[in-house]
Amino acid sequence: MAGDLAHEAHESTRFYWMVGAVLAAVTIVEVAITFLPLPHELIVAVLMVLMVVKGAGVVMYFMHLKGDARILQAVFVVPFLLATVMILLFLLLFSQHVGIAG
Repeated sequence: MAGDLAHEAHESTRFYWMVGAVLAAVTIVEVAITFLPLPHELIVAVLMVLMVVKGAGVVMYFMHLKGDARILQAVFVVPFLLATVMILLFLLLFSQHVGIAG
């Protein structure tokens, strides 16, 4: 019985290391994308999508929200999505702004 618990804890630790490795890989992809000769708007859009993926991974697995009630998930996910939409709208609004002196 105690061996089963130790084995179960080992799998849990291994799982979190795998999630951390996936998050690190996504971070490497984010950094690499900034060096590609792509339009600025496309880079920002891809980085925003990857940001949402990483944020969801952290919230669901490291904050243990995956198994919680739907209302608790909504408490975290809805403000996260609203903030993301607000950031995208500000980027769109000021995408052609060159500054005061411009």
